[in-house]
Amino acid sequence: MRTLLVILLVLTGLAVAADFGAAAYAEKAASESMRNTANLGSDPSVDIKGFPVLLQAAQGKYDEVVVKANHVGTEKFGFIDVEATLHGLELPISDLAERQLHKIPVDRLEATARFNALRPMVLLDVAGLLPFGVVPTGIRMEGTTVVVTGSGTNVLVDIDSLKGKS
Repeated sequence: MRTLLVILLVLTGLAVAADFGAAAYAEKAASESMRNTANLGSDPSVDIKGFPVLLQAAQGKYDEVVVKANHVGTEKFGFIDVEATLHGLELPISDLAERQLHKIPVDRLEATARFNALRPMVLLDVAGLLPFGVVPTGIRMEGTTVVVTGSGTNVLVDIDSLKGKS
């Protein structure tokens, strides 16, 4: 009985370690692909939430993925920091393994963008700040930073559309 318990504990530990390893691989692959596809200067931070990640990857549907890109250069807004939480992201594991992130269906997307308030005229087109048809739902000031939040449902995240946007 004791041997069986030890074997079960070891197998459980290996399964958890494999899941964490798969999550780390998927996050790195997604980050590199987004950097390359959207011509970002550095890798965005990607965090796949939920457990087990291996099951989500096998199904090709992720419960929640958080993406953060800092100091992204844009012509109109200058440098911005962007955070997006994607719920119900659909991505086949083969696309992720091949780092082919182009058009990704998402059930719900919540986005936040931050930029320096020293460019007040851009506030006239704050809707243009949030891509993929995400509708701005709030705007506030944090010191000298403008914070714009927005959300959208049934969004198609077209990473290719970010190419060359500066």
